[in-house]
Order: sequence, then structure tokens, then C-alpha cells
Amino acid sequence: MEPRLSLPGVWIPLRQEATIDKMIRPSILPQKICLPLQEKGNQIPLKPLVRPGSPVRKGQQVATPDKKESLPLFSPVWGEVVALEKSVLPWSTEPVDTIIIAPRKDEQLLPITIPKRDFSPQELRSLLFRLGVIDLDLELSGKEPPITLVINGCEVEPYLTSTERLLEEKTKEVVSGIEYLSRAVEAERAILVVSTENRGILEDLRDLIFSKKIELFLFPPRYPLDHPVLIRKVLGISEGKSIILELPKAVDSHEAITFRQPLTEVVVTVTGPALRNPQNIRARIGTMLGELVAQCDGFSIDPGMIIMGGPLRGQVIHTLEVPIMRNSRGFVFLPQRNPFLQTNCVFCGSCIDSCPQGLYPVFICEAVKSRNWGALKGLEPENCIFCGTCSYVCPAHIPHQKYLKKAKERRGS
Repeated sequence: MEPRLSLPGVWIPLRQEATIDKMIRPSILPQKICLPLQEKGNQIPLKPLVRPGSPVRKGQQVATPDKKESLPLFSPVWGEVVALEKSVLPWSTEPVDTIIIAPRKDEQLLPITIPKRDFSPQELRSLLFRLGVIDLDLELSGKEPPITLVINGCEVEPYLTSTERLLEEKTKEVVSGIEYLSRAVEAERAILVVSTENRGILEDLRDLIFSKKIELFLFPPRYPLDHPVLIRKVLGISEGKSIILELPKAVDSHEAITFRQPLTEVVVTVTGPALRNPQNIRARIGTMLGELVAQCDGFSIDPGMIIMGGPLRGQVIHTLEVPIMRNSRGFVFLPQRNPFLQTNCVFCGSCIDSCPQGLYPVFICEAVKSRNWGALKGLEPENCIFCGTCSYVCPAHIPHQKYLKKAKERRGS
């Protein structure tokens, strides 16, 4: 069914034509694998289980978490650990310990173990954690039944198409993964949210979920409707009784439970006007971005900007020496760093009209610029979801998010 509500957000050009119809390709065997022991800036680092000189098998656990806020890490190749060294990464202010693996050229197949069919919810949660897919116990923390599980299949960041390709190429696996996840969290409802742009796959989806107790909701490709805060708002569900997961987690869960294999690969979109041959690639975790660029036949022009993630919510990076991680979804290469010059605010109100949270970005920015911290009290910058909509619609090209981040930090201090 399709929600009949006044929907927040704005219409933006998706610019997905370069990869939307390109099937997911396997990555070539990389020259090296780099596995940072800290995948997020605020994450507790993992403990390595290997040392330089250690041989490793594909799927072998190479790092373990001290606490459950982190997930175990596995080698995506057969090879040998050649170093344990510090790496400079975009998501950390300090160098991070990194396992470096030299792959063997002769890859062996992993034995497949068909699991039993009668897993309990606790066994499913434990299995998904041990195989490095997701910590569902952490997701359930603070939640109260009845639980609604939402799988977010919308992709409204410009250029990225990895989720849409998974939905089209792995439809059965998506549905199977939703069933496993629903059982694992003992959900009363399971909802799959997809974009109305996915018309070609909707008939197959409806046929597959007909008897599966999975509801299908269609969202228009309106940015940033794929944000969890807005999904809950549109569906009318509370945060304390719902879990929202991205669609790739459903595919990963299906593969982990069905084949008992750890998470060692992710699908990423490598795209942008600066690339010769943009692709959707199933990449081994730890592969360096430069190797995926080479698989896309390199650059047609030198990129002026490299974005990790989508251009609206992603992070600008300055090197190809960045490893693919389990939360990687795409990289965008643009020919110019900043084609627009910032001018003075004309107080048109576009940022206010477009804000999905009903905030007043123009007044928050003015308060930060003038250091009028008292004015922030009634402006509620702490409710910002950093979607970037205000910056996108601003005719003066003001980087609102920079000021909103300062305002949110000030309110939290």
C-alpha cells in the first residue's frame, strides 16, 4: 500500500542512469586486503587474532570485539598476514591498527553447511552476531514489544544504486532475509519499504510476500524519506517499538544463515562523471578503493571531489587509499570540488520550507555566526538529522550543515 500523507523532503535528480541497469559484478582478486580494527569513529577497537606471518583462510575470524558494540571481522581471502600497522582513515582522528593480508592467487571454495531449520530467536541473533552481520541484541536494547521490523529498500541518494540492484537481482534472498530477521527479533509486523521507482520488480515482490506476512509500502523518491526518523513518521510507528534496517542487511542475513558463511563481501556502487565505466561491484571487505576504480577502467578526467557515500550525506575524502568496509555502499567521483560560490543569504525561506524536521536552518546559522548561543534554545538544532536538504535548496549555496553541526554540539555541551 502507499501512504497517503503530506510527505516531507524535496524532489532531487537521482542521476542513477550510469549504473541503474548494470548488474552486480564480482570484484577481481585484490593485491592486498586492509582490515582496520575500528570501523567507526566512536567504536571500541577490535582485538587482532592473527599476527604477521600467520596464514589465513577465507572466512577465518581475524579480529574479535571486546564488547558487543563491535562485530567480529573475517578474512575475505586465502592468504598470509604480512603486517599489523597503523592506517590513517577518514572516520578516525587517530591512526587505526590495521591487519594487512596478501591474498593467494589460487582461491579455494569454502565448504557450505546447510543449517537446521528450527532456530530459536536467540540462536538466530547469536548466529548473525558471530558471523559479523548484525548485533540484533543491541538493536533490541530499549525496545518494547510488539516490535515492528522495517527493511528500508529506498535509495534516494543521488548516483547510488547498490540497494536497487540487490532488490532486483536478489529478490528471493531479500524476502528470505526479512523472514529470518523477523523471527530473530520476534517482530509482530515486518514491513518492506521500497521506492515507487522500482515498478519493474513490484509484481515479483508482491508474489513472493503474498503468504509471508510481510507488508509492502511504496515511498516516492523524495529526499530524505529514506531516513529512519522520517520512515517512522510516515509509517506512524514509534522508535521504542520498531527496528529499521537497511535492505542489504536482509540479503546478508539470508546468506549467513542459509550457507553459514561470515560476512566478507558487500555490494558498492562506484560511479560519477569522472569515471570511465561506473559499476555496481560485489567487493571483498578490505579491498582498497583504488582497485575498484581500476576495475571501472580508471578515470576519464581527474576527479575534483571524491565522496564516500552519496553526495548529500556522504563524506569527502582525499585519497583512493581507503578500504571497503561492511557499511560501505558507494563512492562518487565528481569532476569539480565546488562548482558553486557561496553568496549572502537572501532570507528566501527555502531551507525552512524544505526541512523535514520543521527546523529554521537560516536562523540557526545566523545564531552560530554571531555566537548568539542563547538564541539556539528555542531553535532546537539537536533535532537536525543532517540530511543536507537545506544546503541543497539554498540559492546562496550556504553550507548549512557546517553551522548546524556546531549548533548541535553547542546544545549538547
